[in-house]
Amino acid sequence: MNQTLANIHKYLISKGAEEKNLSKLDRESVYLSMEIMEYAHRNQHMENGEDYAEHPSRCLERYRKLVGIIPSDPFCMDKEYMREHGIPFDGVSELCLLHDVLGKTDLSFDDVQNVFYACGFKAYFNLYLKDPLKRITQSEITSYDDYIQIVLQNPVSAIVKMIELQDNLEVLDRVELNECTLKRSMEDIRYIHIINDVYHFVENARAYLKEYKGVAC
Repeated sequence: MNQTLANIHKYLISKGAEEKNLSKLDRESVYLSMEIMEYAHRNQHMENGEDYAEHPSRCLERYRKLVGIIPSDPFCMDKEYMREHGIPFDGVSELCLLHDVLGKTDLSFDDVQNVFYACGFKAYFNLYLKDPLKRITQSEITSYDDYIQIVLQNPVSAIVKMIELQDNLEVLDRVELNECTLKRSMEDIRYIHIINDVYHFVENARAYLKEYKGVAC
């Protein structure tokens, strides 16, 4: 077994997971991403004391809500119809979970890539995750405006970044509200607008839900 994956399993087992169940989860790319995320962000907390893993988990839920995905309902979505409406699907759920792993944990790109390869997702990772995962990881030498332009070059990294910024706007979860947090929130809104102005994810999702599910906008 890949050493990083072995470490992930060992950690999750120490938290109460059953080894036989982990082997099954390794066969689904989203669950595998969740395993990696839980391990990578172990013992990390947000400024307000919340477990860091709650943030990427909420990002996944926000994406599901945006496009009407219900995990227990196999007929809740149409991937091809989503694509026709300009809404990316492949790689998005995984990136929602992994978007902070490379920049804020001790796992490297090679660590994540090798885990996916070891679990049989080499083609999927290379096609849908490799580029957006690199793009959404900010370089220390890149300004935030330049970073957003890098993120915008792939619709998967773009929609995940927009969702992450939305989650960051939960101001009542902040440690304090002051001029600094107000400025930060205004900047987050501006970047959300910049991303949506390119891809129109919000409008496209509403149109898709209205046509596919008859959901009123």
